Amino acid sequence: MLDPWHLALAAGLRLLLVTPLVLLALALNRRPADRPLQAVIQAIAVVAFTLSVTAIGQFAPEPFAGRYMMSALFVVFAGALVSALSWRTTKIMTVTATMLYIPIVVSGLHWPPAWTNIDLVGLSLITCVVGLRARRRKEAQIAELVAIRRSDAQLKRELRRANAALERLSATDALTGVFNRRYLDELIEQDTASLVPSLGQSVLMIDVDHFKLFNDYGGHAAGDRCLQQIVAAIRRNLRSCDVVVRYGGEEFAVVLPGLDDAELRETAERLCGAVGELKIPHPGLGEAAVVTISVGIAPAVPAETLADAIQRADKSLYRAKRGGRNRVGA
Repeated sequence: MLDPWHLALAAGLRLLLVTPLVLLALALNRRPADRPLQAVIQAIAVVAFTLSVTAIGQFAPEPFAGRYMMSALFVVFAGALVSALSWRTTKIMTVTATMLYIPIVVSGLHWPPAWTNIDLVGLSLITCVVGLRARRRKEAQIAELVAIRRSDAQLKRELRRANAALERLSATDALTGVFNRRYLDELIEQDTASLVPSLGQSVLMIDVDHFKLFNDYGGHAAGDRCLQQIVAAIRRNLRSCDVVVRYGGEEFAVVLPGLDDAELRETAERLCGAVGELKIPHPGLGEAAVVTISVGIAPAVPAETLADAIQRADKSLYRAKRGGRNRVGA
């Protein structure tokens, strides 16, 4: 401010060169589609700022001249280290700023050259190398952190999938592919713990007739195949919302929401017919005998628990078996 010519030069360089570039860079930041152009303008702004500060230092009196030139080196170092530019753009920007800084401080912007401040050449080269090495190390650390986070996210996804698969396995009967008794116990527990009054659920209890005799004469491998065929037939004749559970051995429970009494009985009769149509030979009952099932039904009763419905269906199944098997009991 005490030197009018120096003040005019400094203000001119700052206001007419550096400020427009910085404002342009800021304006481009509001347009995400122009990323390459943003990078170019930001790099040019850093180079222009460095050269402006260096040029001002050539005409400023001491001790301000030295401060300007050291500040320019700080701008080069900071630009290399903390800029959000890509590594390639940062390297070009830093090297360009350093290569333009050197002739300015050596010549003093005079002709013939003043050949002054040659000591700053070595310092500028060191600043350039150290800044780029620090930036490269920072990029490597960031890349490593990103890789760790991606790996962590992948592991979490795999863990969720593994937990889901394990949960399915823990609730599924390995032989038939339907739900197991544990899953049914969880349904009963949820139904019992619910604060909402139950609308009741229809239940079927299914038992394969004379299955122990089948295993005794046909063997357990044949018995396993027989159960798989029966379960496949049952599932084909049910809705997607119906829940089939292997209750134990050759006994199955089916939970059927939203069926009235007539629909429930019709479903039970259909299942008996579907298993009979398989015509699986029963080795323990003679040549003409085929495998059949007995079904006990328990229509939905409002406010009744699932456990009570299963108990009623089990009693109905006992009536069907006592009545001669291969039939529906109610």
